[in-house]
Amino acid sequence: MDVANQTPQEKLQERVYSPDSQLRHPLDFFRMALQDVSNSRDLAWRLFWRDIHQRYRQSIFGFLWILIPPIITTAIFVFLNEKAILNVGKTDIPYPVYVMLGTLLWQIFTESVQAPMTLFDSCVPIMIKINMPREAPVLAAMGQVLFLAVMQLFIAFGAMLYFGVAWHWTVLFVPFMILVLITLGSAIGLILVPIGALYKDIKEGTTVLLRLAFFMTPIVYPPPQSWPYSLIVQMNPVTPILQATRDVLAKGQMADPQSFVWFSVAIVIVFFFALIYYRLAIPIILERLGA
Repeated sequence: MDVANQTPQEKLQERVYSPDSQLRHPLDFFRMALQDVSNSRDLAWRLFWRDIHQRYRQSIFGFLWILIPPIITTAIFVFLNEKAILNVGKTDIPYPVYVMLGTLLWQIFTESVQAPMTLFDSCVPIMIKINMPREAPVLAAMGQVLFLAVMQLFIAFGAMLYFGVAWHWTVLFVPFMILVLITLGSAIGLILVPIGALYKDIKEGTTVLLRLAFFMTPIVYPPPQSWPYSLIVQMNPVTPILQATRDVLAKGQMADPQSFVWFSVAIVIVFFFALIYYRLAIPIILERLGA
């Protein structure tokens, strides 16, 4: 076919690379970023299903592994509390539901932190060889976390039903609140991806820090009121989002909605800058890895 007679869709896209910083032309930078996000949808979908399939294809329990960890965690802390081995204090809702909801939400957060690094590491050999959209692993990771979040919501509703905790109409806001939690975790994950691609210690260290952060977050105990423990919990950025989501789920209201709104806005801004940082850093990281 004569090139002159080709439609714009049939012509190959021409992209000019320059040593100048991409942020010198912000409009072009964001236009190309949005275009790459749109072009990476099909690839992200394939990466999403590949990862889900690989995770559970040789597993006897399959998707039950989404259910097993929060049930075991809840059973352990309920046992410790009932035997007075661990005195966590009184909670506004039945303690098993309190721990179950907190554990489920924490699992969503930790997955949203680790998924970008895991997906990116699996795509590095391909990304070094071909110019695939850099945003595809990010979209696939967020899709994977959203899939987990949907499964976790069903588990949460089941636990509330079993222990007789009433539902409220405000439960309609819970998907949005969980999305804020995922956005926070994804922002942290995006910041860690370039560093973790160069130094594998980052991924291992993140796992250790997340385990430590589990006990610094009011997941299995009510927020402490005495200093300095109250300050430690309040400085944890996950605390207000997790607390508000659990309260809306189980009690139909949150203690401080204004703070939640401000935290949500701040998280979206941080996620936006994390995406910019990711897009600027990844070409340099891939060049170093492929050298």
